Amino acid sequence: MAMTRIGVPQRALTRWQVYGVCLVMFLEGLSSSSINVQVAAVRADLAPGPVGLQLVASTFLVAYAALLLPSGRLADWLDRRHVFLAGLGLFALGSLAGALAPTVWVLVAARLLQGAGAALTAPAALALITAPLPEGAERNRMVALYGALGAVGFSTGLVLPGFLVAQFGWRSSFAVLLPFVALVLLLTWRVPSAPADREGGAANRPDWPGTVALLGLVGGGTWLLGAARDLAPTTTTAAVVLLTCLGIVVLARWRRTVPDGVLRRPARLAMAALAGAFAGVLASIYLLTLALQDWHGLDAFTVGLLILPQPACFALLARCGSAWVNRAGTLPPLVAGMLLIATSIGVLSLAGSGRPPVLLVLLAMAGVGAGLALVYPAASIRAVNSAPERLRGSTAAVLTTAQNIGGSGGLALVTALALVPQPGPAGSLAVPMVVCALMVLAGLAVAGRTLCRRRDPNLPDIVVMRELGL
Repeated sequence: MAMTRIGVPQRALTRWQVYGVCLVMFLEGLSSSSINVQVAAVRADLAPGPVGLQLVASTFLVAYAALLLPSGRLADWLDRRHVFLAGLGLFALGSLAGALAPTVWVLVAARLLQGAGAALTAPAALALITAPLPEGAERNRMVALYGALGAVGFSTGLVLPGFLVAQFGWRSSFAVLLPFVALVLLLTWRVPSAPADREGGAANRPDWPGTVALLGLVGGGTWLLGAARDLAPTTTTAAVVLLTCLGIVVLARWRRTVPDGVLRRPARLAMAALAGAFAGVLASIYLLTLALQDWHGLDAFTVGLLILPQPACFALLARCGSAWVNRAGTLPPLVAGMLLIATSIGVLSLAGSGRPPVLLVLLAMAGVGAGLALVYPAASIRAVNSAPERLRGSTAAVLTTAQNIGGSGGLALVTALALVPQPGPAGSLAVPMVVCALMVLAGLAVAGRTLCRRRDPNLPDIVVMRELGL
């Protein structure tokens, strides 16, 4: 039995309590991916316009990205059980609001609540299942279960909501989350309290002004990028001034959110790679699902099945990616994965305006999944291994933040460039998919520039030499 720093013994969770806590990752994955099969039906029902539709797709990512790190600090400062249940309540409220949303802006607010709830529950859940356990096989199994349910949820989010959207409409795909929330609440209601360390006093508290500024900066920047074509010059100027002020606040208070030693060069390389990869991947899937439904008449369930090879290949091949990292270091798998993702997305540019390109989509999605199975472990291992033990959780959170900001930025960019397919006669995906592939290559270029700078003194020479092929 573990002890907290204030001397309160922590009781290990029962098996069913562990399952309940980890099930929130299933819900997070479900919510992240299901929007891909919802957007066409949402557009047909609420007529949101390109920017509104982009915000429906990206707001969950924005909220999760901006609130994840502060939520981790909140879980370390308050009782983790209370933080977990608060996040679950916010997620449930967002799901209910999404199912009942009368307008697109209510739906955007619902997605914001869902993302905020997911950001609160994720770090609290991981702390609840690992804190009572010493380092070793049992704790590793809990962490593996926690991550595996997220992958299962992402895959399920393409199939179950797709079926519901096709049969009962897009609102049902939000309503179906509520029984899962009720199940999690039933399993976790008696989870023992886990008082966190309060000895640090004010130094351990989340930085609320910095958190609000970061949320406004990421959310406002995403909106401005997507809407820039339609805004008046005065509105654009005012928005830029406001975002600049928010950026100054974020920079001034950055060290209160991200501990010193997290943003080392390996972490920055990994952040650039993941941001570029997820920008291209999420934007390409967003464009593809709209084209398949609006141009080719496929229903949401069929589209979900066509995209399913991406998470399936990612889950099946991630262990192979980790094995390659163990043999060759992080650089070769990272570069190979980024190039594979860019090539696979580029293949989708070959789709014509005739019959639905079923085989092409299946192959491209499998290629994207295989590329992510190389990039994700390589980037994560490179960043986390460079961090001190006490900062590895914060480093992992920063990587998740980067990938979500990249994803929301990718959606905003294709909206700003007017590349989003519109209902009507079938068109071409050539230019949109090339742009998405270039996002991935841009991430690789930024990561390469980071690598080519003066190496991190904390990395042993033999590691650097091996990864450069010397």
